[in-house]
Amino acid sequence: MEVNYRHAVERHSFEDLASGRVLYNGRGTTAFPVRLASELFSRAAAYLTGRGNAGPYRLYDPCAGGAYMLTAIGFLHGDLIADIAASDIDPQAVELAARNLSLLTAEGLNERVRQLRELYDSYGKTSHSEALDSAERLGAIIASHPERPATACLAADATEPIGALQGRQFDMIVSDLPYGHLVDWTTEAEHPARQMLDRLAPLLTPVSVVVLVAPKEQKITNDRYEQVGQFKVGKRRAILLKLK
Repeated sequence: MEVNYRHAVERHSFEDLASGRVLYNGRGTTAFPVRLASELFSRAAAYLTGRGNAGPYRLYDPCAGGAYMLTAIGFLHGDLIADIAASDIDPQAVELAARNLSLLTAEGLNERVRQLRELYDSYGKTSHSEALDSAERLGAIIASHPERPATACLAADATEPIGALQGRQFDMIVSDLPYGHLVDWTTEAEHPARQMLDRLAPLLTPVSVVVLVAPKEQKITNDRYEQVGQFKVGKRRAILLKLK
């Protein structure tokens, strides 16, 4: 994947965060490149820091799916995050998101270790043994930063008002938008990305940023926002927006 990395410049395997290893996966949900997730967060954090907001950040993904990207960011940058919220229109995806985000806590990770040990005891597969090793390393990350981000998951259409988030605000919104054209959005909204940005505006703090990954041909415009950055992500692009 062609990406001009500025922050996640070192190549790591990130195998401990591979989908289905320790992190949960599910049918109909997608993974997200971990290095790219780190780059998105780091660019957003650099932008905010340059404008006087050094965190810790309140982070939200309105199209979270199984929250794979959010969970990876939580492990890699948890010391800079106060809260993580995830929403998706699919209730099954929200359930998966809650399980993944629970891994950011000692209790949730211990439950996953218990599951993996049962699998290893039953089948003796090398993959289960390697997953247990990964879980141990992820546990060390949690232990090194005992103040873990608070998490919340909810079922919601990103193009509609989200009552459950009323009164909450976020410094950073990062989302991998549904691929391609309108038919890929599970919504009746005519211009889903534009309407989503309208719904997000009341949730943003005065010094905040929205980072969206979308196909290059998908125009993302909204008169309430100003583009403050972009970069190529293979056949897609990431754009950074702020409220005007």
